[in-house]
Amino acid sequence: MEIIRTVDVERTYEDKGVPVHAVNGVNLIVEQGEFSVLAGASGSGKTTLLNVIGALDVPTRGEVFLHGEALSQKAGNELSAIRLTKIGFVFQAYNLIPVLSALENVSFPMVLQGVAASERRERAMAILDELDLAGLAHKRPGAMSGGQQQRVAVARAIVTNPALVLADEPTANLDSVTGHKLLDMMLRLNEEKKITFVFASHDEKVIARAKRLVTMRDGQIINDELRDGVFT
Repeated sequence: MEIIRTVDVERTYEDKGVPVHAVNGVNLIVEQGEFSVLAGASGSGKTTLLNVIGALDVPTRGEVFLHGEALSQKAGNELSAIRLTKIGFVFQAYNLIPVLSALENVSFPMVLQGVAASERRERAMAILDELDLAGLAHKRPGAMSGGQQQRVAVARAIVTNPALVLADEPTANLDSVTGHKLLDMMLRLNEEKKITFVFASHDEKVIARAKRLVTMRDGQIINDELRDGVFT
């Protein structure tokens, strides 16, 4: 089943009056169950494309479809609801709220959804336990290692049961061993829960795990390689 489709997507910025095509005519389809990586050097357009797919940025031209619905036809409050309920985000900088505990950080998207406090706690603790983070439930980010913070960020991204998780350089600030453990965890979530993951990364550890590798250069897709059979 198709989750994302981009049609001739462009994202152009101006740098000192000169147009820069960060994404330039990209056509991409993401199917349910993929574990895919957008790879390429810095400036290749992978993060910009990820932001456009996730409705964090708006294409200059072209269209993004989520479950067959054009994002350009959605009002701002509708896009906010889509980001809250259908897409989980994992950022390079973790983006945890420093004054909140791990439990509170994971619960926060459900606060925005209006989920009752008792259900929020139950669901957040279940995810933390599943990801071997229950012992950190009452710790704040400042008392955690980088790997622990990133695992909490993954827990927050999946607690709402999104169809799609977008991860921007999730291993960039982690050592090799911690990065491998994080990827093991996300691959398990992909295989067991059928969560679709799309990464933007130039980390060889991430690229090596990709079931689909989409390579970008100068804002365009130059290679699209399916490595692990056909997604169903």
